[in-house]
Amino acid sequence: MKLTIDSDVLAYAFIEPTKEVYKERFDEFTALHNKADYIYKGVIKGVHELIIPATVLIEVAIVMSRAVGEEIAKTVYERLKKHATEILYLNEKFTAYCMQKGIKTHLSGFDTVVFACVVNAKTALVTNDQSFFRNVKKHHPEIKTCLLREMDVDEIH
Repeated sequence: MKLTIDSDVLAYAFIEPTKEVYKERFDEFTALHNKADYIYKGVIKGVHELIIPATVLIEVAIVMSRAVGEEIAKTVYERLKKHATEILYLNEKFTAYCMQKGIKTHLSGFDTVVFACVVNAKTALVTNDQSFFRNVKKHHPEIKTCLLREMDVDEIH
């Protein structure tokens, strides 16, 4: 299946929670990590095609650098580039396409770019951003959209 995985889900895939950091929310974050990790391993194994905008690469690298440091962030960035089937970069044509989608959806800037990627590449969307998920489900029910915290990983097979 062709997937666009939002940056929050990819961050969950790469950051394994510890009890010291997550304390009383450890079980919740472990469940999110396990789902995201399973989905990303499907990309590595070729079960899914990963199609993401370049902004997802940037966001994941920034989150990783804050959580675990610059060197690991760079490694994750390179892994994502390696495993992505396609990365949509913001050239003039794609930027104009994103702007048109953003005007119609009223999403935030980065969410608009992710949404435009989903529409342009005809992929399913996996996110853990509840407002992004609700917006896409409400205004574009034709798009397969999964909210990580509520989904069963078998939904995308």
